[in-house]
Amino acid sequence: MADNKTNQQHFPCEQCGADLIYQPGSESLACNYCGHQNSIRPSQEVIREYSFEQALQAMETAKLRPLDNTQVIKCPNCAATFELMPNRHAGDCPFCGTPVVTGTEQARLFQPKSLLPFLITEKDARASFDRWISGLWFAPSALKDKAKRDEKLLGIYIPYWTYDSHTDTFYRGERGIIYYERQRVTVMVNGRPRQQVQNVPRIRWTPVSGRVRLFFDDILVGATHTLPRTILDRLEPWDLPNLVPYNESYLSGFQSEIYQIDLDEGFGLARDIMDNRIYNAVISDIGGDQQRVHNLQTGHHAITFKHLLLPVWSAAFRYGGKTYRFVINGRNGKTQGERPYSIVKIAMATLLGAVLVGGLGYYMHKAGIFEQMLEQGATYYQYQQPSQRLPVDPYRYDPYRYNRGY
Repeated sequence: MADNKTNQQHFPCEQCGADLIYQPGSESLACNYCGHQNSIRPSQEVIREYSFEQALQAMETAKLRPLDNTQVIKCPNCAATFELMPNRHAGDCPFCGTPVVTGTEQARLFQPKSLLPFLITEKDARASFDRWISGLWFAPSALKDKAKRDEKLLGIYIPYWTYDSHTDTFYRGERGIIYYERQRVTVMVNGRPRQQVQNVPRIRWTPVSGRVRLFFDDILVGATHTLPRTILDRLEPWDLPNLVPYNESYLSGFQSEIYQIDLDEGFGLARDIMDNRIYNAVISDIGGDQQRVHNLQTGHHAITFKHLLLPVWSAAFRYGGKTYRFVINGRNGKTQGERPYSIVKIAMATLLGAVLVGGLGYYMHKAGIFEQMLEQGATYYQYQQPSQRLPVDPYRYDPYRYNRGY
């Protein structure tokens, strides 16, 4: 519940009193009625990293107190009282449309310290969405008809965490070097088996161990449950070097969410990203022709984080009785989302593919190509003895079959 201590702001026009709205791609607020603009005063505050260990101690001190996501707001323009949607701290009064931005101190332990302002307008976002729709394979033809869609774009700032970490990883594994042995094998020549001497590959495995040190900078993790992570992750890359210090002016006229994934949970997701890169670095460090990883032990040091807001245009459209969500990167227009498929188009493509494959097979049969391939020994592996075949290396193909320790 909001009280007198709640930080609550809106931005009236100095000329006519109407509400000023942030204009994407600019450094000013503009009035939609009289056209007056107020410049956003640049901040001299330095965007910095914060200690992850100290933040965890602060969370422990606060004992993870239960938080009330419902904020009761009194509109500064019409004096009406209303509630912001759960996990939102910026929105419009439902009675007079006044944009209101509230502080997050009462709802969350950490407040955003930086953000990327919207760069593309709603008109540009719609154009990006139309291009995305037009480029979808196997989409229903009617989906590309704007008149049959009812999407409504919503500009919203999504909370994110970024993490920096120095890592030391000790590993044990094996390096495989391929060599060749001359061996007698059975091949088919003119339809008859024949013995030949060939070079057969073998692998010599050598135990190895070592250490890999990596530094990870700005591993980005979305801190929301509102949008699917698979969609949000595909909106990257973000131009994080252009972050600006947090300023409520950039939120005026837009929605903004409060983080729903806590700092420690977010680091667990970031660590999964780091683990994948660490594994690839270990494979490279082992070297050789093939590699096996038996054990990894990774330590994280000097972990830091930032809490920031990133802009997206979000919406949903209905088609065939179902709702499909999509989001647009508010900086570069990159679009990702859910989409319907045309069963008819997929069926036709499958049928066409089958016809082409069948036609190609018929041509190869008539031309005698299959017989030529047999004569050249293309299927000689079928006639090798089991003891002569190379063993399958499960670690080569499954990067997750190793023991991890932290």
